[in-house]
Amino acid sequence: MAAKQMNTRAVKPSDEVAGEALQRATSLADGLFPHQVEGLAFLLGRRRAILADDMGLGKTRQSIVAMREAAPEGPWLVVCPASVKRNWQREIAAALGGPQEVAVIGDRAAPSAGYRGWVVVNYDLLKKHVDSLLALPWAGLIFDEAHYLKNHTSQRGKLGTKLVASAPGEPAVHCLTGTPLTNRPRDLFPLLQLVKHPLARSFFTFAKKYCGAYDNGYGLVTDGASHLEELTLQLHGVMLRRTKDQVLNLPPKIRTWLDLEVPLGTAANEMRQVVEMLVAGIAGQTHGGRRATTDRSANRDRVKLLALLTKVRQKLAVAKVKQTIDFVQGALDQGEKVIVFTGFDASAKSITEAFGDQAVLLTGATPTDQRQKLVDRFQNDPGVRVFVSNLIAGGTGITLTAATQVVFNDLDWVPANHWQAEDRAYRIGQKRIVQVTYMVAAGTVDTLVQRALSLKAAIVDAVVDGKAIGDIGGGDILRDLEETLRQMTGSLSSVHPL
Repeated sequence: MAAKQMNTRAVKPSDEVAGEALQRATSLADGLFPHQVEGLAFLLGRRRAILADDMGLGKTRQSIVAMREAAPEGPWLVVCPASVKRNWQREIAAALGGPQEVAVIGDRAAPSAGYRGWVVVNYDLLKKHVDSLLALPWAGLIFDEAHYLKNHTSQRGKLGTKLVASAPGEPAVHCLTGTPLTNRPRDLFPLLQLVKHPLARSFFTFAKKYCGAYDNGYGLVTDGASHLEELTLQLHGVMLRRTKDQVLNLPPKIRTWLDLEVPLGTAANEMRQVVEMLVAGIAGQTHGGRRATTDRSANRDRVKLLALLTKVRQKLAVAKVKQTIDFVQGALDQGEKVIVFTGFDASAKSITEAFGDQAVLLTGATPTDQRQKLVDRFQNDPGVRVFVSNLIAGGTGITLTAATQVVFNDLDWVPANHWQAEDRAYRIGQKRIVQVTYMVAAGTVDTLVQRALSLKAAIVDAVVDGKAIGDIGGGDILRDLEETLRQMTGSLSSVHPL
């Protein structure tokens, strides 16, 4: 007699609950795209859910708004990769309409009992701070890039499950990932545990059914996939996934500034010299009541200032490489091809080496007759998925429409260099949405450069006549940066004369 088959499908909300969730989502929809309103309604319709939209569709914003609505009293915990901690802090403020109480662990220890705001911690610090995190009564928990939990036996997976289990009552839980996990069912299992899906009761049963598991004589091999159509149906009640191709209301190019943490003191000596020059009035300003004697000396001072700032850029570029690599890997896991631009050969080499045979590298030293071959490999070879390029060498004159992600490891002084480089992917022949991401070292000169570039980008995007772009973005922004630094240090010379 055949065994009775257990119904393990997650229970979907009733039509009444779903309708109420949609009404609540619509009332919170200011500034959201229609697909984000749908995602918000999905999250509000259940206490625990997996939001698996493609990278660039705004999972962060949807989750923040839904979490605040579902668990309004707090506190809320966000667990994410180190590279996006600062972005979460910024997005929380943007999504909720102003500054919020956000503790980013790394800058500070976990808050003490009684804290009711947001806490953001990266996966690598979970073990170090788990005891203090377990002491807080989480009303909601968000696991960003939840595939970082790896498998259910990993330390990360166990700590995530422990944090959720220790929360009082029935906390809201969101697992966010852009990786199509049904291609690797084993990595989906810890997420199913977090959202209390019936399939997560037994890993052995899950692996036999959906991971093509078999015993090789040494143990159970679970890195395969099987019965994927059935698995997809089982996930309907708990997981929502939309690809960029399915979301027709998005602009063809999306630009994002991603705040990163770099080691404290990175390029501090060079920035100190820059500030000293500006305070002393060396960069074309009056010094001790005397003007710079000639235009030639003023120009020499400006060249020196530029050289110092270039050293700052170079050190920041190196400091950001690891987080850029992590970000690019996330895009590759999602099945996309990526262009990475940097102004420095050392950074380009490190990024290229990280991806091995999957990457090609173009710099100013690349022979002319080899450049098109590199482009053709990236465009046509499915095994070549990362195009790493010096910003000047590869920022113009080539077509890289196989890419849907463009990443800038560091920021250039000349806005037009960025706009031209973005358009290696965003050009005739591109049929998909292009996501452009700028990696910004928070709290450094990068932040000042970002502000200037963002302003000029907004102006460029608002101009209908493309002829105006050269006038707006063609010059460098060093003058803007100098003026900003002077304003920041203007009172310093009178308080601390050199």
